[in-house]
Amino acid sequence: MKVALVSPPFLPEYMRNARCDFVSLSRTQWYPILLGYCGAFLESKGHDVLLIDAPASGYDHAKTEGIINGYRPDFLVIYSGRLSEDNDVAFGEKIITALGIEAVFAGPYASIDPENLLRKTRTIRYAVKGEFEHPVSELLEKKNPKEIQNLYYKEDSRILHNDPRQPLDRKELDRIPFVTDFFRRKLDLKKYKAPSEYYPFIDLMTGRGCAWGLCTFCLWVYTFVPGRNYNTRSIENVIEEFRFIGKEIPQVRSVMIQDDTFPAERAGEFSEALLKAKIRIPWSCYARGNMNYETLKLMKQAGCRNLHVGYESASPLVLKNIRKGVSREEMTEFTKDAKRAGLGIHADFAFGFDGETVDGMRETIRWAKELDPDTAQFQLMIPFPGTPFYERLKEKKWLNEKGEPSYPWLSNEEIRRVAKQAYQEFYFSFRYLRRVIRHPYQHFLTRLDTISRAIPAMFWKRW
Repeated sequence: MKVALVSPPFLPEYMRNARCDFVSLSRTQWYPILLGYCGAFLESKGHDVLLIDAPASGYDHAKTEGIINGYRPDFLVIYSGRLSEDNDVAFGEKIITALGIEAVFAGPYASIDPENLLRKTRTIRYAVKGEFEHPVSELLEKKNPKEIQNLYYKEDSRILHNDPRQPLDRKELDRIPFVTDFFRRKLDLKKYKAPSEYYPFIDLMTGRGCAWGLCTFCLWVYTFVPGRNYNTRSIENVIEEFRFIGKEIPQVRSVMIQDDTFPAERAGEFSEALLKAKIRIPWSCYARGNMNYETLKLMKQAGCRNLHVGYESASPLVLKNIRKGVSREEMTEFTKDAKRAGLGIHADFAFGFDGETVDGMRETIRWAKELDPDTAQFQLMIPFPGTPFYERLKEKKWLNEKGEPSYPWLSNEEIRRVAKQAYQEFYFSFRYLRRVIRHPYQHFLTRLDTISRAIPAMFWKRW
């Protein structure tokens, strides 16, 4: 069959391929990694696949609809977003009505509340909760919807759902063709960029799920591969994909490993295998702030250049409330070790957690400047329905009309005000300006577009 996998058009610079969806000030676009794996899997089953990432490509509704109508698919897979959900429903309904085909919603955002999502539709009958390669494949094979695990479906006026499917294991993950080959053939790699990564880069996953899996706010942990499940590909399979990248996609300057987090044991095993294979492709990964120095040093030797680390907050109370499992002191020591090993750090901080105070946020800003990572992000916390964080705020009536954190002692506007101050103080600090002077190309000249968009948001626009 001919299958169109689509991340629909919405707002300019909208990104739904990350762990949260937002309009990116930095023009960051990660790859549609989950759609990519589904597409590679469907090709292995003999289907013809079209992949459209409309936000990254800059496509509007008319352009996207024209491409799909010209392709004339037999089936449509829609990777919906949280902010864009109503838009995505309208987009999908228009397409399938015009072509007379079926469609399914998929991805972590669709997995938040598939039943509520399907209540919004007139003609779209299907949604998948969790991993969606097999459910989509079985829909294409015309299997009875009642027998497809992970599937929510409409039957007359009712919305029904089936039992969950066990997460894909190592053998199943190894059988999916390389997503980097699929991206190479289906996407313009130049459309994807992140301030912390070499350009152009490419994404892949060596495993799915999170080895920690307890943070109360994480969307993917509660929707895509739930709980403390970290299911990995074989190291041999990942090494073969790195060889493929080096040979077939030589323009790629670095690889971003999109595992929810790369545990020390896994990182060490992978690094040793890279060194043994004599593969020298730079790579980055997500990491928890408690990896030991010996592992960090080994990672650097194997080509790792940058770690994406969720520090979240300097407040011990906040870290306890969100079940982070790592203390401020441990993360401070980890940061020193990572720098000593020669690794760069992109630090993620967030404001608006349960237990947050103005003084606590101010302390987080001081800590961020003290840690002095290469780049930093100060996120306004998003309570995703279905997460313990959201349920806590909903129970206490600590959500405003937009579903944002707003506490009796700390308003959402105050959280936004301090978040702006965080960006101002970090990026206009003497330490960061000194880094810009030393490396103007890396920190300024290559980021002029980002800077021109970020400054208004940091100072006078509502963010």
